[in-house]
Amino acid sequence: MAFMLNTSFRLSTHVAYRIAWLLSVLPALAALLWWFYHADHPPQPSLTTESVVSLTSGVTARMDSPVFVYSPGWRVDGSGADPSEPADPWQEPSGRVAFEYTGTELALQLAVGNYWGYLYVTVDGAPANRLPIIDNNVNARAEVAGYKPLLAPEAQTIDGPSSRWFLVHSAANTGPHRVEIEMWRSWGQVPLRAVAVDALPPPAPPRWPAEALALLAAAMATATAMATFMPKIRQSTASTRQLLPRISWRLPENILFGSTGAALLTIGCGIALDQWIVTVLGLALLALIGVQRPLLWVGALLFGLPFYLHPLPIMPGRALNLVEIGIWGGLALLALHWLLWRPSAQPDRRRWGIDTPGLWLGGVVLLALVATLASQQESVALREWRTIFLSAALFALLLNGLRHVETKPNALRVLFLFWLLGGLTVALVGIWQYAAGRMVIEAEGVNRVRAFYGSPNNLALYLERTAAVALALTLFARMSGRLRLWWWLLTIPQLAALLLTFSKGALLLALPATLFVLGIGGFYLLRRRGEGIRPLWGLAAVAVGMVFGLLPFLGTERFRSLADFSAGTTGGLRLNLWRSSLRMALDHPWLGVGPDNFLYVYRSGYILPAAWQDPDLNHPHNVLLDWWTRLGVGGLVLAGGWLLSGARRLWRGIWDDESAALRLGCLAAVAAALAHGLIDASYALPDLMLVWVLLLGAGTMGPEAGRLKDL
Repeated sequence: MAFMLNTSFRLSTHVAYRIAWLLSVLPALAALLWWFYHADHPPQPSLTTESVVSLTSGVTARMDSPVFVYSPGWRVDGSGADPSEPADPWQEPSGRVAFEYTGTELALQLAVGNYWGYLYVTVDGAPANRLPIIDNNVNARAEVAGYKPLLAPEAQTIDGPSSRWFLVHSAANTGPHRVEIEMWRSWGQVPLRAVAVDALPPPAPPRWPAEALALLAAAMATATAMATFMPKIRQSTASTRQLLPRISWRLPENILFGSTGAALLTIGCGIALDQWIVTVLGLALLALIGVQRPLLWVGALLFGLPFYLHPLPIMPGRALNLVEIGIWGGLALLALHWLLWRPSAQPDRRRWGIDTPGLWLGGVVLLALVATLASQQESVALREWRTIFLSAALFALLLNGLRHVETKPNALRVLFLFWLLGGLTVALVGIWQYAAGRMVIEAEGVNRVRAFYGSPNNLALYLERTAAVALALTLFARMSGRLRLWWWLLTIPQLAALLLTFSKGALLLALPATLFVLGIGGFYLLRRRGEGIRPLWGLAAVAVGMVFGLLPFLGTERFRSLADFSAGTTGGLRLNLWRSSLRMALDHPWLGVGPDNFLYVYRSGYILPAAWQDPDLNHPHNVLLDWWTRLGVGGLVLAGGWLLSGARRLWRGIWDDESAALRLGCLAAVAAALAHGLIDASYALPDLMLVWVLLLGAGTMGPEAGRLKDL
């Protein structure tokens, strides 16, 4: 009977594998069919314009056709129509054009380039429905109209702006329809080039569905192959490990840690002196350490996150990205360590790692790839997918892999210690900059520090996370008084540097969120332990100290203008940005505009006239709008699942005596990042994305991971 059951099981498994192989072929066939259809699609012909007396279906008209009625001041010829400069260009339009057409689709040929101009279009007194329609964005007659900015620096050529066709209205009937175009600024650019009615060829089918299907087929085939050949793979791997020499010796911990510090110092000197040989020597030493204990390589990566903007020189004229070499090198060292060092004691896989949050993150990465394939600027989208989303997934895989080779209970503590020491280092650099008056940004009456970042806000986004964890450990972790003093020395410089960034988002949103979460969580933690509330007085002292540190600067323009939302101010620009971003999200609901495509879509399609001073924004400065515009509704849902699953594990871990302080700090850091993310960036930077993976993955740690008495 046992033999028969075993045979039946093997047969059913064999049939299941056959079915899986067949299913993996289906998306591949669908992709091929889509590609064949795309290949057979005729190329779009160039349209020939002509002078016409009426605009009817199939006509492409020159702007000097008698059908167009212009307001005074236009210069019109066969090349297009150019408005004149009005007396007050900011308060009145440059000119208007009116005409009638018979048909269903209206398109305009516009000149887009590196200049600030825009137009409003109404059809039959209603907004042109194929252009963005943004609430309260009205023309000079206070009419809601379809809106189109003409700013597109990437379209500028040596000969001037580029001519491009834009579908502006689709009608339910053939009309006739009455059109009014109101042009603002744009004089000297000949912004109106031609008008077409039902003349544009149908757009070519998008490639991304076929590419997405091909990726799905490849993923299904890979998964099926892994499942089918897994026994042979395991046997082959085991044989390979047996052939390789087994290394059992280990250098003492103090030598490993000391050598890691020496390697980091050597790499830093190589970067500062721009000497690639020095950098390579430091990397080689760190790799030798990482082969024996990959945890130290990953810790070095976390230490170096604040310096990721400075590439690592590895040969004359060539440099590598710190984050990518850290992740890919870590995976390689992890594999080599697994082959050469085979611990006799198996680690407890339940102790720490990335579980449910990692599954949500995997969904985010896959959806981001599909959104990349569907984006307008595919090359820049692919770069962000590789450096942000793929790097995050590989870093999660790297952390997850460490638990299979790490047997020491202090593994996660080491990672967080390296990360916090990196925050301390960059904070000390910022404090030195403020004291020396070097590399500071003078803005609105204050000197703002930025350390190695391009902006003080980026430094604040990083320090608010490290400071939250450091403060939680300092106040609530069980440790000796002498050790607690050292932790205060690690925490206070980070809080001071955070103050000196004068980031309104960090000081007015992130810091209160941190203190609130630490206060509530700390109170329940102390009650559960049966301890007094003395640490909460320390938390209150930190809050009072930050307030007193901020008091001398409250009279500066930076803080006096907090409630000013008029045009041109930071508050006014931010409100207009959110209005534009919401409209963009609603117009691209399912896949968004793609990774790193916000800049191009925003300034060329959605930037409001009142926000013209700051057109080069690459994110909407709001975490919800950022996920929505970047990856669509699906991205928002997956990101929410990733966040909630990780935060839930962190909250449940607060009730564990040993790991409570560390998890509470991670939860406070998450709250700080979300609070600051309401008005600024939150995740789509290489350093911040890896920190998100680290924080949300900390919820899967075991109880011993939060103990600090052995540090």
